[in-house]
Amino acid sequence: MSRTRTPRTVVDDAERARRLASLLDYHGRLLPNESHRRAVATSVGTPMPDALRLNPLQPASLGLPSTLRRRGATPVPWCSQTYQFEVPAPHLGQTLEYLLGAFYVQAAAPTLAVVVLDPQPGERILDLCAAPGGKTTQISACMNNTGLLVANEPKRKRLPSLIGNLERCGVANTVLTGAPGAMMARTFHNYFDRVLLDAPCSGDGIVRKSETVLAHWSAEKAVHRSHHQTGLLRAAFHMLRPGGTLVYSTCSLSLEENESVLTGLLRRYGEKAELLPIDGFAAPPLPRAVASHYPAELARAVRIWPHPHDTEGAFVARITKHDPTQWPAADDDAADWLVYRKEDAAVEARRHRLEEHWHFSMPLPSDQTLTVRGEYLCCEPERAADFRSRNLHFIRAGMRVARRHRGYDYLSQQAATLWGHGMKGPSVQLDWPEVACLFQNKTVSLARKAPTRGLVLCRFGPWTLTRGVVGWDRRGLQGLLPGAMHRPVLARL
Repeated sequence: MSRTRTPRTVVDDAERARRLASLLDYHGRLLPNESHRRAVATSVGTPMPDALRLNPLQPASLGLPSTLRRRGATPVPWCSQTYQFEVPAPHLGQTLEYLLGAFYVQAAAPTLAVVVLDPQPGERILDLCAAPGGKTTQISACMNNTGLLVANEPKRKRLPSLIGNLERCGVANTVLTGAPGAMMARTFHNYFDRVLLDAPCSGDGIVRKSETVLAHWSAEKAVHRSHHQTGLLRAAFHMLRPGGTLVYSTCSLSLEENESVLTGLLRRYGEKAELLPIDGFAAPPLPRAVASHYPAELARAVRIWPHPHDTEGAFVARITKHDPTQWPAADDDAADWLVYRKEDAAVEARRHRLEEHWHFSMPLPSDQTLTVRGEYLCCEPERAADFRSRNLHFIRAGMRVARRHRGYDYLSQQAATLWGHGMKGPSVQLDWPEVACLFQNKTVSLARKAPTRGLVLCRFGPWTLTRGVVGWDRRGLQGLLPGAMHRPVLARL
């Protein structure tokens, strides 16, 4: 049976201009004066600066700040790991550093939500709408890859990008689920230390980055979106433990998707919910006539407008919870779940063989355990087993350390880049032409004989790139890079 494809919405120049004028007029009503309105209109017509966020989980990120400064990049005020370039920096996704997970290509505005969330090592944290993974990887870095980070993404088509980014960035403390927010709330009662809800929205704040927003935006659609956001925020608040922190963020600037959604939460939960101030970030306030329609404490939330910080638009609110909440038909308590038992003897034997071959000690945090999932040896949070036993649309957990093939455990790409700097086993040091050949998926003709045959780590300076196989003559090297990392032309940052 043939399937009909829904045609893309096409907007001609006249319609685009009309919609842009309507959107700018709407945004202008939320600004305090004409000077700010003109600045927003000007910023929408100028390209966004290229930006990236360093990923301290990966050893390849060490030393990059000096490289970025030489290229004219400067840290953003609220996130020292995020850099904006003064001049265009095209093809960041084609660089060696990107492929090794040393940074995530990300605008400055979205990073504020995680800074406000303030994740800590060892905590239980939920990212309720996680794809494509920018904020998830930032949270994991703040947690130093420890604790429990539940990355939930109910839209299946968005999962490949999320999984790819988690693997590339070396994230190992996650449980990946695909449940609707209300389904999760039925199980997790007052459970998480921190919750991030980066809600699906109309995206009217990112029109500067993506003009396709204009093909779909209208004030009526923003109202429609807000109904879904209200339900998600209620679920997120219920799953937050008393005294915890919930961050609600969108890439929308509209009242309907922000203040109106938060007002609904405050009215429903009363004194149990409180908006907290966000320190160290100044933003143009709403005009008094607009702000008067909402509770006064909503002034504690912030809008990131494009013009003061030369980025895209966003909204961030910080919420805490004073008392436990009850979810309809709540029948169990996630806080009573049992911690997964440590690995058994067979798993320990596989671990020992890997450590012996690569001459290292596997650096597992105390709250992670090794287990076997099919052909893979995985390290994952101890509580991951509980997620499998409950109907939460479980997808996967933790990090794949090695894959068993014909009785041998082959180290994963993620484990090689994350832990390779601590491995003293067989390795080959490559020069830049050899690295470029490796990423082109060609057999590398080594300039110097390899010290050994068989399976080796491929290194470039202090970085571990991947695994490879050296031939019998010790002159030929076949890389084992995943296909997604192959590049016909490889650049350097």
